[in-house]
Amino acid sequence: MKVKTIGRVAVASLGAAVALVVAASPAVADPDPATEFRQLAGVGSDTTQDLGNGLGEALGAGDIVASWDARPPAGGTTTIKTKATGCSFQRPNGSGQGRQALRASQGEDIDGTGPGTAGQFPAATGVNIQGCVDFARSSSYGGGSTPSNSGTYTYIPAGVDAVTLAVHEDGELPFQWSFAQIQRVYKCFDTTVAGNPVVPRMIQTGSGTWEFWIQPARMAITENEINAGDYPCMALDHDNNIATPAIPVHPRVQEHDGTVLTGNLTHVVPFSVGQFVAQTNHTVIEAALPPVLVADRRGPSHPVAISTTTQTTTQPIVSGVLNINFPVPFRRDVYNVVPTANLTNPLIQSTFVGTGSAVCSDTVTVGGQQRRVIELFGFGFRGTLNNPLEANCGYTDLRFNS
Repeated sequence: MKVKTIGRVAVASLGAAVALVVAASPAVADPDPATEFRQLAGVGSDTTQDLGNGLGEALGAGDIVASWDARPPAGGTTTIKTKATGCSFQRPNGSGQGRQALRASQGEDIDGTGPGTAGQFPAATGVNIQGCVDFARSSSYGGGSTPSNSGTYTYIPAGVDAVTLAVHEDGELPFQWSFAQIQRVYKCFDTTVAGNPVVPRMIQTGSGTWEFWIQPARMAITENEINAGDYPCMALDHDNNIATPAIPVHPRVQEHDGTVLTGNLTHVVPFSVGQFVAQTNHTVIEAALPPVLVADRRGPSHPVAISTTTQTTTQPIVSGVLNINFPVPFRRDVYNVVPTANLTNPLIQSTFVGTGSAVCSDTVTVGGQQRRVIELFGFGFRGTLNNPLEANCGYTDLRFNS
C-alpha cells in the first residue's frame, strides 16, 4: 500500500507566508534583458539554471551574474550571446556542455576525436567562443567519485542537492523504494516492483544528473554498456554491431521534467530534489525575485523516499525543504566551475569563494523573513567541510582538468 507523504502542497506554508507584490515587468528566464551582458557569464546545468537566474537578480544590483538556461525559455532561442562583442553560439544544454563551453572559452581544443580548433564550441561544428564564458554550472564533479585538489578547473560548491526517483503520483508504483530496488530496475534485472510493471527512463547525454545517477556508487552502469545493448529495458541492440549504438526503447528525456510521466503510469525517472522544490516554490520565487521565471515541469511526478542498508526510509523533502540527511549515495554538491587561474580575480572571489561569498550568503526577503537565495531555490546550505565531495559552500580545493 502506498503512503503519500509529499504532495502538491508540500511548500504551501512557504507560499502562504509571502506578502510581496510582483513587479509589473514580465517574468523571464535568462538575463533580462538579453542585451544586459553583466560581468560574469555562466552556462550549463539544467539543475541549477533557476538558481543561476535568481542569483543574477539578487547579487549586487543585478549586474554581476548573467546565467543562461540549459534550454530555451519561453521566447528564447537556441543561440545565446554572452558578451557585447561577438560571443553568439549554441546554447549549452547540461553540465557536460557547460563545462565544454568553459574550456573552449579558455582556448582549449575540446574535439576529443582528432585535431580540432582551439576555442571552438560545439567541437568540430561550432564557432570560436574564447573569452565568452566565465563559469559553468555543473551538477556533478568532473572527476567522478575520486576527488583531486589539482586541475585546470575548480569546482566550487554552491549548495547541497539530492537525486531521487520520480514516479507517477497516481500510478501503482510505491512511494518508498530501497536502493537495491532502484538499482535492479536500472540494471534491467527487475521489470516489476511490488507486483507492478516499471519502465526506467534515461536522461539526455551530457546531463550532470545522469552522469551522477549512473556512477558506480549508484546505478553502476556506463554509457558504453548502454550503447552495447547490455540493458535491453532501456536500449536495444538491433544489429549486433558494437560500432552502432543501441537504440533507446523510449526517447531520452530532459532532466527534471516530470511531464514525461504524463500518461505513463509505469515509468520512472531520476529527478533532482532541489529542482523539485524550486519548481514547487515557483510562485514564491517569482514574487520575491521578479522578473525571474521558474518553469513548473513537475507534471504528475512524485519524488520517492529511499532506504539503504545503513539508513532507514528517508523522505527527500521535509516541511517543504530538501532533506540534507537523505541517504549518502543520493546526495551531491552542485557547483559553479571556474578556471583555477581565475581564483585570484576579486570578482570571482567575492561572488563564489568562501561561505561569506555572495552566492553562499546572499538573502532575499520572503514573508518578512530573510531566506538564503540558494535555499529558496531548493538547495541545502553546508557551512562546514565533511570531505571534498561534501564540502562547505565556497570551497576551492576540488579541482579537475575538465
